Amino acid sequence: MFRADFVTWLLFLLLLKLGALNFHLGFVIGCHEAEREALLKFKQSLNDTQNRLSSWEGKDCCLWEGVGCDNVTSYVNRLVLHDPSCHPNYYNGMDGSWSMISAKLDRSLVELSRLNYLDLSCIDFQGSQIPGFIGSFKRLRYLNLSYSNFSGVVPSQLGNLTRLHTLDLSMSFSLSSDLNWVSRLVSLRYLNMNFVYINLAMNSTNMLNMPPLLGSLQLSGCELNVSTLTSLFSNFTWISTIQQVDLSSNYLRGSLPIVFVNMTSLRHLDLSGNQISGSIPYWLKNMRKLQHLDLSSNWLKGPFPRAFANMTSLTYLDLSQNSFSGSIPFWIQNMEKLQHLGFGENNFSQVEGGAIMGVVGKLCKLKSFDLSSNYIGGEIGAHHNLSKCSTYDLEDLKLSRNMIGGTLPTWLGDFKSLKILNIANNAIEGPIPVSIGSLSYLEELVISGNRMNGTIPQGLRQCKALVTIEFSSNNLQGVVSESLFANLSSLNYLNLSSNSLEVNLPSNWTPPFQLFHLRLKSCKLQTQIPQWVREQTRLNVLDLSDNMLSGNLDPLYPLKNLEYVNISHNLLTGPVPYFSSSSLYSIDLSYNLLSGPLVHSNAKNDSVGVFVCHLPSVQFLDLQRNNIIGIIPDCWNYSYVLEYINLSSNNLSGIIPMTMGQATSLLFLKLSNNSLQGPIPPTLSSSSILQILDLSENKLVGNIPITWNGKTLPSLEMLRLRGNHLEGAIPPSLCSLPMLQLIDLAYNNLTGVIPPCFGNLVTMKSPTFGNSDILYEDPLDDITTVVLKGAELQYTSTLKLVVNLDLSCNSLVGSIPNGIINLAGLIGLNLSHNHLSGIIPLKIGDMTSLESLDLSNNNLSGTIPSSMSNLTSLSIINLSNNKLHGQIPTGNQLQTLIDPSAYEGNPGLCGDPLPNKCGTSGGRKQPQAEQKQHDKEDDLENPWFYFVIISGVATGFWGVVGSLLLKDRFKFALFQLVGNVADYLYAQIMIRLNKFRN
Repeated sequence: MFRADFVTWLLFLLLLKLGALNFHLGFVIGCHEAEREALLKFKQSLNDTQNRLSSWEGKDCCLWEGVGCDNVTSYVNRLVLHDPSCHPNYYNGMDGSWSMISAKLDRSLVELSRLNYLDLSCIDFQGSQIPGFIGSFKRLRYLNLSYSNFSGVVPSQLGNLTRLHTLDLSMSFSLSSDLNWVSRLVSLRYLNMNFVYINLAMNSTNMLNMPPLLGSLQLSGCELNVSTLTSLFSNFTWISTIQQVDLSSNYLRGSLPIVFVNMTSLRHLDLSGNQISGSIPYWLKNMRKLQHLDLSSNWLKGPFPRAFANMTSLTYLDLSQNSFSGSIPFWIQNMEKLQHLGFGENNFSQVEGGAIMGVVGKLCKLKSFDLSSNYIGGEIGAHHNLSKCSTYDLEDLKLSRNMIGGTLPTWLGDFKSLKILNIANNAIEGPIPVSIGSLSYLEELVISGNRMNGTIPQGLRQCKALVTIEFSSNNLQGVVSESLFANLSSLNYLNLSSNSLEVNLPSNWTPPFQLFHLRLKSCKLQTQIPQWVREQTRLNVLDLSDNMLSGNLDPLYPLKNLEYVNISHNLLTGPVPYFSSSSLYSIDLSYNLLSGPLVHSNAKNDSVGVFVCHLPSVQFLDLQRNNIIGIIPDCWNYSYVLEYINLSSNNLSGIIPMTMGQATSLLFLKLSNNSLQGPIPPTLSSSSILQILDLSENKLVGNIPITWNGKTLPSLEMLRLRGNHLEGAIPPSLCSLPMLQLIDLAYNNLTGVIPPCFGNLVTMKSPTFGNSDILYEDPLDDITTVVLKGAELQYTSTLKLVVNLDLSCNSLVGSIPNGIINLAGLIGLNLSHNHLSGIIPLKIGDMTSLESLDLSNNNLSGTIPSSMSNLTSLSIINLSNNKLHGQIPTGNQLQTLIDPSAYEGNPGLCGDPLPNKCGTSGGRKQPQAEQKQHDKEDDLENPWFYFVIISGVATGFWGVVGSLLLKDRFKFALFQLVGNVADYLYAQIMIRLNKFRN
């Protein structure tokens, strides 16, 4: 009876409590009206571009997407508007891909006073400030405002959030803050302020105190220095709890700070991307709980540190992109828990043969092994030291970009868990081991850039998980048939380029895969573009170059995802195609037989460009060496990313469009060997980053623009205007182009003198030229023709080494400027077929890099300077058809240049290799006379010589004739004579003085 009464009494009290609670809540069902209205007002402040808040309707806001309420009180306690499709870029923020945009964070959220979880990440707040009212949410435990495009100073009111466990303000890129307010967040466990500028000007003693429970600190890219870091970690009240520290991409300079030595609980430390130098200190061995250590991209050096021998908990170690030297020690075998080991881009050397896999074999727990980009030698297969391992857990083996030789061992097939094998860019020989076919988990097989031969083993088709096959640039042979790919349904990357393979796949073949990336350069396809290629509807990259393909490009039209197309060096015919992919950034159809115009007519009969007018993403366009006719479309001002245009060697006519100079990102413009007419468009002066300009072999008229100077074209490196009808003088403004290293103005109608300031061309002065990347990164096979050494020479990646000046076949007058001898970096100098006079500069031997010198067919006089024997690199010389005399210099390289035609047409020359020897009737001057002639010419170059002569003439003249002036009948006649003589002398003096100044 007592028990029944007691239970009844408890039920009564419970009902009474619930009744009081319902009375207190006003019998609330659903969310509170004030909070619902606040949320609707907040929704109105957002531009919801993807209609993500479409569910925000009705009375009960607790049912709305992203809104959470307390189960008992129905107060809103959770607001999560993070975009699940948000994939922010670590270094470039959101790149404009926000699905919600707001001018500022609306104050209506203040009504949500019971919030404990707030996530507004990936919302674009358009550079507004973080409002201080967020500090009023005293119940908040989680706050995420990352990637939200806030700017300004982080408000100190955030320090009022004393219950906060997690705070993420990272990656807004325009925020700054001190850390005073952080010390008040006594409950904080996780702090992420990556790329928030920590304002050092706000430093104070208390600023660097951290919350006592902090376990993870993310301050990457905050512009911290070692001094601030030392102050930050000097507070011992919290470092005993810290387990994760990320200080990457700051300005930490000097040796590795000792501040971490007392952090006994630290498990994750990232100091990558700083300027830490010196060797790794031995005290690092005390950090025995450390599991993840990233010191990559620093200035560390010295031998591989022994400190790691005691760090047995390490599972991830990355020391790549430093300057370590020596070999990898064998004590590394003790690190049995290591799952990732990265030494990429160091200077390790002297690894004995077999040491690589000998080390790997002893790391039984190792899952990822990365030694890429070093100087590792030896062979992979010299030793198979796996005796201590009962299982092989290795999943990722990367040894690319080293000096590893030998052959691939058959025991690679023992690594049954292997998913990635990358040995690209080494010196490995021999066949692909058949045992690789037993790697059933293998996803990525990269052996490109080696010396491997033999056939592709058929067992490879058993690797059903393969996603990537990269075999390019080897010596592989044999026929590739469809049976190889029968089971490879996961394949999306296939590269068999540049081998001796014959890819024999039927045109109507139906592949089991859908590729993203297909490269079959030089694979002997010898057919039309196969039907199966057209069915690869997801293709982003397509390279079928150098395959003798015929037919037209119609099969490519349905491929709407293409980003890169290279079908150059084939026999394709038909019109230039109209690609439908809006993502195309590179198009190379060069060296084919394409015909027809570059433009087509739309419904309004307007002429528009096939590529540039509807494909604004194109960066690289190469249509050279085809049979394209018509005009160049006038719509290049729509191209904001176009960097490379090559339309050379076609049959284009008309003028160069004015809009071509308005493509603001243009680096290379090649329109040579067409029939273009009219003047050079003045808008080209607006192409401030232009590096190569080639308008040669056309029918252009007018003058070279005087607006081309160091301010308008500061990046111009190569200027070719050869073979046009240009006239007028060479503008001296070209001398101010700071990067110019190749000038070809030959075969025009240019007049006037060679600008004396050519001697000031900076890039031509030094023999250690090549100070810029003159070639676009993608078209490494792009060919540029340069006339040098009397022939058309073709250059690819070596173009940046060519320093050439060619002004031949014009109507230039005057003398060769003495300043031209300053161009010690010149390889070629051609001033032939002009009307130049005077002497060859006496110090021409200072141009030590000259390989080709052509001064023929001018009116040059005097003797050949003896300094010419200093041109030890000279292989081509032509001084024919001038008025030179005296003995031809001998010695050094000149002794090897024995072609007499180089000196013919100069009756006064004598000596080898001419038949008329000096001292005979054929030689007009003896060596002694030659020296006197040089002395005379030196005197003629001296302005004081003229001053003395003129002074003597004047004294004699006035001494004899002055008295006659006293007689009237002689005055008028003498004054007239004196005036004429004075005018003549004045003209001669000014000419000589100008020459001296030059």
